[in-house]
Amino acid sequence: MDLHYLRIFYEVAKEGSFTKAAHKLFINQSAVSIQVKKFEEILDTKLFDRSSKKIKLTYSGKVLYKMAEEIFQKVKRAEKEIARIVESKKAKVVIGATHIIGEPLLPKLMKNFSAIHSEIEYDIHLREKEYILKMLREGEIDIAVIDETHITDQNLKVIRLTDYPFVFVSNMEYEDVKEVTNRPLIIRDNIPKQTHAIELMEEKYNMSFEKKIGVKGSLQAIKDMVREGVGNVFLPYYAAYKEVESGEFKVIDKIPNVSDAYQVVITLDKENLLEIQKFISYVKDFKII
Repeated sequence: MDLHYLRIFYEVAKEGSFTKAAHKLFINQSAVSIQVKKFEEILDTKLFDRSSKKIKLTYSGKVLYKMAEEIFQKVKRAEKEIARIVESKKAKVVIGATHIIGEPLLPKLMKNFSAIHSEIEYDIHLREKEYILKMLREGEIDIAVIDETHITDQNLKVIRLTDYPFVFVSNMEYEDVKEVTNRPLIIRDNIPKQTHAIELMEEKYNMSFEKKIGVKGSLQAIKDMVREGVGNVFLPYYAAYKEVESGEFKVIDKIPNVSDAYQVVITLDKENLLEIQKFISYVKDFKII
């Protein structure tokens, strides 16, 4: 299979247009059409359904497009890796992290890592989990550090790290734990373990959180609300350890039966790179408590 033909097919399928693909590839539209037809002859199968006005892939075309996407993602990662090595003349890793991991953990983690491995430079991206994983697959980052997630992609390797218990934190102490229900409970969006922690604490103290505030987005905004006394919140200990250690937050209760781990995710084609191995070896031993 000629990668030149595969690239032309891939761009037509991706853009949904022979014309747009021709512009992107800097060749004329007739050449694109001719080479796609030639590719179909080589493979002895139709890749596009030409009975429709819109570009539609046949079954063979859909299967080939998915495989071509994986191939060109790997090519893109390889090009970026070589370009980075040539440009920096030393090892460098690009790390992507979710806010709940990156904001509380990365400053301390990277400070200690740099002290041990000063030869490794790094860049950091803080984004939503889905976008971080997209960047990883497309070669924009080398390492994803995210909160616990079930990943089935066979091209990705997941290294699960230390478990930390959920804690219920406030900016004040309570003589009677049931008094926490007088203040709103801050709810982080779509966190199943948080729901379990709430249920266990309500059952333990025979109480109910009636006042709730839903917050989507930045972990920092949630912690600022706790700091200002707007409400209290359940968090994995790694997300609040700095404020607890400084005395800003009080741990009202620890939920030992509900824990959360963060994980490192890499692409399989990079797991043997020395700088990646050094980072993984370090984070496996990194502890905050």
